Amino acid sequence: MRILFLTNLLPYPLDNGGKIKTYTTIKSFFEAGYEIDLLCFKEKNIQMYNEEQELLKICNTIEQVHLPLTTAENKKYMISIAAKSLFSKLPFSIYKYKSNEMIKKIKAKISIPYDVIYFDHLPMCRYLDIVCKCWPNARFILDEHNCETIITKRKAQKTRNFIKKSFLFFESLKLEKFEINSIKKMDRTIVLSKEDYNCLYSLTNCEFEHEIIPIGVLDRGVKKNKCGDSLKILFIGTLTWEPNNLGLIWFLSNVLPIIEKEKINYHIYIVGKNPSLDIRKISEKYKNKITVTGYVDSIDEYYDECDCTIVPLFIGSGQRVKLIEAFSKGMPAISTTIGAEGLTYKDNENIIIADDEQKFANAIIAMNDFEFRTRIGENGRKVYENLYSLKAVSNLIVKSVN
Repeated sequence: MRILFLTNLLPYPLDNGGKIKTYTTIKSFFEAGYEIDLLCFKEKNIQMYNEEQELLKICNTIEQVHLPLTTAENKKYMISIAAKSLFSKLPFSIYKYKSNEMIKKIKAKISIPYDVIYFDHLPMCRYLDIVCKCWPNARFILDEHNCETIITKRKAQKTRNFIKKSFLFFESLKLEKFEINSIKKMDRTIVLSKEDYNCLYSLTNCEFEHEIIPIGVLDRGVKKNKCGDSLKILFIGTLTWEPNNLGLIWFLSNVLPIIEKEKINYHIYIVGKNPSLDIRKISEKYKNKITVTGYVDSIDEYYDECDCTIVPLFIGSGQRVKLIEAFSKGMPAISTTIGAEGLTYKDNENIIIADDEQKFANAIIAMNDFEFRTRIGENGRKVYENLYSLKAVSNLIVKSVN
């Protein structure tokens, strides 16, 4: 079987949840003997030689198209694209992937008899009409990493800025229409959980061909639990993603003062790309107790060093790869309900769920008990082995394109 795999970002290095899911999907296809031609965008207009060499171990060919980032670190470009999207039928989150070069590269492959066109992430569906003309007899598969419309609606509900709220409201209307139309044109849609399917079903108002396939992550070994004088707390997440940024600010502003009053020894490691000015300012108040690392090449050393991880999310859908990775490492996790949405878990058995500042603080204080956090971590590892290991999900991934 030959698959044209379209995705919005070069899935290497494995430094965020989306890349990890995309990589493990491609790896599962490769191990099943399928040929994968990868066509994707990349953030930097440079040759990604090392990344390409890693991906060529599991891909037949790789072609990349440069697309500038539309995030706070590239603010002027982001604002110009957002302004242009106001006059388009397409929402900003889809419009920003406009690329004539991508169209040319797709059309150049028309002579290749693909069996499957795999749309990894909803934004790649902006090329659906072109793909339909090139390969009318291929099977079209959409892999929905999140329910994008729901995330945008949740952002609109949470923000207090009137201009931003208005923009997100109209964005959600356009995005809902685009997401519904894309799903209806697919032969099958992959969703991460029953919750995500229900969200999409509520949008489309009809059943659609789908498979529920959770995220599988590579097994990089179990961390060694340590009994030290100070509780080491880990936050992992790309901080240009607004839900991560807002959730961490909530934790630092509301939960940390409660922990401070308890006078426990702790140290927080904030590991993630592009921490905002707000996060840096708050962290400065706790100079000796918070380390803000920014981007790191490998998070394994932080998993090994820390005692527990936190996922303070109030906006999102899909599944949190960072939680699945914590399960795989045997690291105990504290999360909000939305942070753990879509995962199979039991509160106080393999994870701690806390949705307000006092409960979150109490959960962190409880992690001072070595035996308690060891038990939570070991039970989380069992969840990983049974449900979220690559071995557990590979067959589901392979069957999804048949």
